[in-house]
This record gives sequence, C-alpha cells and structure tokens, in this order.
Amino acid sequence: MEEEVADQLRNALHQQALPVAMEVCDDVDTLRASSPDLVFSGFTTGLTNLLLAVTVPVVVVSRHPEPAEYLDAMDAGAADYCAAPFEPSHIRWILQRGRRP
Repeated sequence: MEEEVADQLRNALHQQALPVAMEVCDDVDTLRASSPDLVFSGFTTGLTNLLLAVTVPVVVVSRHPEPAEYLDAMDAGAADYCAAPFEPSHIRWILQRGRRP
C-alpha cells in the first residue's frame, strides 16, 4: 500500500475509539508476529498469499475506488474494501464488524 494512503488510513483509524487490534500492512511475517484482529492491506499481487496466510479478516485499501478492483478483492476473499478519502462512518463500521466473533 502506498505510504501516503497508509498514513491517511492510520489517522482515520486512530480517530476511532474502538478496541480492535489492527494492522496496516502487506507483509505476512509482520502480521504473524503481531496477531491482529483485523488487517488493512493494499491491493497487491501478493493479496491472495496474504489472505491464505492469515486467519483474520483482511480489508483491502485503495487510493481510488475501482469497481473491478473491488470485485477482484472480494472474489479473492477480502472481508471488505475501502478507498481514500476514508469516511469516519465507514471506518467505524469496518472496525465494529471486525470485532464480531
């Protein structure tokens, strides 16, 4: 994920006061070490490997919403898809959904 988009997402996530252990990351080894409840990842060529490697929901993040990218991400097994600019209500909804058993 582009660093600028990742920073914008981290800022939007920080504004939410929900107790969800989340990670903004595309690296499988980092995710295994941190044990998050929810993962935010860019739409990369390694997305399928990431989805297979983790057992928590993965939300795909993009700079621009593209219907084809959204459908590809969901077909690959993503839990959700969000695009910058990040709306607080959408981020809150994703985080609340990520807390469910």
